[in-house]
Amino acid sequence: MTSCEFDGDDWFYDSISRYKHLYMYDLQYPVTAFDWINNNFVCVATRGRPKHEITELSLPDKLCRSEELALSKNRDFQVVTGGFSSSEIRVLKHIPETRLICTSSVKNQDSIDIWRLGAQDTDLMETDGKIHNRKQKGTWSSIAAMDKNHVIFGSHGDNLCFADVITQNILLDTTELPFTCTSRISRISTLDNHTVCCCFTNGNLLMWDTREKTPTVHEINFERSNAHWTMDLCDTDLVQLSSGGDVLFLDTRKLKNVTSTNNIGLTTKDTDCLRICLKHHKGNCLLYSVSGFDGYVYLYAVTSPSAKFVHEGHCKNCSVDLDPSNLNVVTHSWHPTENVILSAASDGSLHAWQPTSIL
Repeated sequence: MTSCEFDGDDWFYDSISRYKHLYMYDLQYPVTAFDWINNNFVCVATRGRPKHEITELSLPDKLCRSEELALSKNRDFQVVTGGFSSSEIRVLKHIPETRLICTSSVKNQDSIDIWRLGAQDTDLMETDGKIHNRKQKGTWSSIAAMDKNHVIFGSHGDNLCFADVITQNILLDTTELPFTCTSRISRISTLDNHTVCCCFTNGNLLMWDTREKTPTVHEINFERSNAHWTMDLCDTDLVQLSSGGDVLFLDTRKLKNVTSTNNIGLTTKDTDCLRICLKHHKGNCLLYSVSGFDGYVYLYAVTSPSAKFVHEGHCKNCSVDLDPSNLNVVTHSWHPTENVILSAASDGSLHAWQPTSIL
């Protein structure tokens, strides 16, 4: 028995008391992106050879119900619909209240593809159109869904596009505005039906109300290093994470002032997987989760400098042929309504889990 097998068995038995829910699923290929469709379904993109897959999965029936469950493995997620992409998908975003998905991929740079999920008469997902960026930068775009008809996408501050996914027309963009911000975008998040917030890799923030033509760029009052930055939003709370482990908390109504800071003691040079997510928990308590530094997902309370919970499942349950130190969590996200996290690692493992207790 190898040390990886022994550690994995010990962790599995120990996890019975540590997790309220734990479902582990092994995909054939590594996950590159995913997004929730609703409370019960998720759309997942994987990197394959020679074609890349995009799949709609149903969650285990009892995952988000109140009754206690035993640990389960492999048989719990079900494929509903699926399709193939000629290029690796880097960003995937579901359009709310529709069966449409928008993606940005490695080869189809400077454009986003619109996919239609399978229906009752077919389980095949197919492309439904494409929207081209008017200012090409030669790289994939970040995407945010505004409502059931509109998205904002772009790779840099000066090529943001506000587009109609039904007509596939660009309604407004920053390419010809008196606006000189050319920084690379790491994340776009929606504030409301008219406004988005963009985080640049240098840590600056952009606010764009589509009812007004020109966005506003905010330089945050914090001593920045040459780190890569990303962010997440939850109501008016905004959190930023750097590749050097710095965490900043801000209020979107007063972006110039940092309300609190933390350093989680982690660093990474692989910035593509850097991810932070905010979650309101039991009233006013704010949680955030972090991944992309290694094979773990870390959960924190805003009021605590150290992690309250660490999900080690991807490393502890990995193949005996894989060195856990080479494993990386590529993305994770909180369930839309429950305290459940979905996380994916570079070995193709997909986990849905909820700790027994966080605070």
